[in-house]
Amino acid sequence: MEEALYRGRWVALLVSMHMSFLLEGWRGELSELDEFLDKQIELRQTWRESLGVSETDAEKAYAKMQCCDRLSLILCQRQIPDGERFLEIAKGPEGEQHDLLQRSDKTLTVKPWPFKDKKFTVRVDASLLTQMKFESDEELITSLQHAPISSIEWTFAA
Repeated sequence: MEEALYRGRWVALLVSMHMSFLLEGWRGELSELDEFLDKQIELRQTWRESLGVSETDAEKAYAKMQCCDRLSLILCQRQIPDGERFLEIAKGPEGEQHDLLQRSDKTLTVKPWPFKDKKFTVRVDASLLTQMKFESDEELITSLQHAPISSIEWTFAA
């Protein structure tokens, strides 16, 4: 959380909301965790006030971020279903469910369409790892540094 604040209050606000989303289910199990979660509530209030952002607007922005995060995980973990079947992504900022589908021509679409452009391509560099588990962060970093890199791309169309 401390590192997030260096990127700005807006980033810190969204990261704080995500930390609470991930950890709130364990409230009551560890006093340090409860203190951390309580502190996040206070910090978010302060950041929203200083940014002039309502709680509702912050929640909508977080929902959008969460939806995009889930979509990126689906893509990067190659979980796109075959056979032109829809896969649930997440709820968007207005509470609407977004789903992903890959057409027979390999283009992807999201229903309902949340993007400004009607068609665009996303490219990422991918490090190809053959090992699934690492004993330490250092071992993972070393493996990533020596892994072959390839490009992956997806074309989205309304």
